[in-house]
Formats: sequence, structure tokens, C-alpha cells
Amino acid sequence: MLLENMSYKEVEIYLQEKDTVLVPIGSVEQHSPYGLIGTDFITAEAVAREVGKRLDLLVAPTLPYGMSQHHMGFKGSITLSPQTYISVIKGITTSFLEHGFQRIIYINGHGGNINPTKVAFDQLKYEGNRGIYQIISWFLLEDVLTLAKELFQDLEGHHATPSEVSITKFLRPEAFEGKSTQPKKVEKPQYYWPLNKDEFKKLFPDGRMESAPWLATEKYGKLILEEAVRATINEVRNILKMEVV
Repeated sequence: MLLENMSYKEVEIYLQEKDTVLVPIGSVEQHSPYGLIGTDFITAEAVAREVGKRLDLLVAPTLPYGMSQHHMGFKGSITLSPQTYISVIKGITTSFLEHGFQRIIYINGHGGNINPTKVAFDQLKYEGNRGIYQIISWFLLEDVLTLAKELFQDLEGHHATPSEVSITKFLRPEAFEGKSTQPKKVEKPQYYWPLNKDEFKKLFPDGRMESAPWLATEKYGKLILEEAVRATINEVRNILKMEVV
């Protein structure tokens, strides 16, 4: 069920039986010459919508913009500040709480969103709000990491990974016409975190972080997406078992 396609009357009926909503979140940022700028929200949306379909849960419209300041050295990247992102997550969550939702689950496709989202949750609790707020980053789930290791060994890396690029190749194959496919050396520099945009580009000049996105294929994308959906379903089911106190 997609919230964007429903009327408020249909949401009222849904809330008579269920209190859960899935919210896909991602980013608009460079993913090297090999990947799509929309990779993170495209993958999060695909996972969330399939999980919602299989569990018969409401899925909210995708929040495409994320906290991506370290990618701003690359044209086309768009970022929200950490403070703005915290406010956005708070606003989305409190809106759902006001209408009677008690389990707000963010399905995440971007590592930079994790910390500000958790800060938003902490602030909501500090203000006395009830409910269960969770963020599930599909790319960090153990079963997904295991599959990526099997497919790509030590070349998965941390950004512009062959896993996420594979999923987007499966979902939007036509978008990869003209994209780079030539292998390059995989550098693994020592670095601290966080980085600003200049530090990031100096360490990772083509946008990759220890990854080999040229290994991505549509076939792998189908496998990884299915594993991400399956593993996310397990996480969501555990949340559904929890009692809201």
C-alpha cells in the first residue's frame, strides 16, 4: 500500500487494524562515474515497497535528500545540513504520531543518514513522545553483507559499492548507457571520519570508497535486492512483535 495513492479515508481504515508505516530514505549524491546519483533513494524505495507489499504495510513517499555534505565536491550532489535533516525526520515522525501511527520504520539507503536520524529519535523521546522509531539500513544487514562478501570478496568497499550499483542496474538498466565500465585500481587509504567535501575528494578522487563498482551486474542486483528484502522483513517482523509501552 502506497500512502501517495490513498485517500485519508483509506488511511483511517488502515489505522483501525495497523499502526506501522515504512518510510524510505536515501540521498542525492555522486556514486562515482559508474553509478547513479539517485542510487541510495532508488534502492531504499525498492526495498521498502517490496517489504510493504509482502507484509501488507503502508509505505510513505520516499525522502530522496539526505545528509551528504562529504559528497559536495562532486557536481550533482545535494545535501541537507545535519540540523535540517534532524528536523525533517522529526517532522515526518511527529506527523505520523499525530495521526495514530505508533511504529515508524525508516528504510535507509545512505550511511550519512544514520546518525542524524538517531539524534532525531533521541530528541523525540526527550520530548516525551511514545512509539517505536527505528532505522533499518538494508546495506548493513548481516545477510546482505555476507552475500556481498561472497560475490565481491574484499572489493565491496563502502561507497559506490558493486552491491548498490548492481541493484540499480537491475532496476534501471537503461540508465547505465554511457556509464564507465573500465576497471581501476582499488585504493584503501587510511582516513578519519567525518570528512568535509575537500578532504573526501582528496582521499577518493573519483568518488569510490575502496570499491569496485565495475563488478556490478543486473543478475547480482536481483539476488542482492531479494536478500535485502528478506533480511529487512525479518527486522520489521521483530519490530511488529514489540509492545508499545
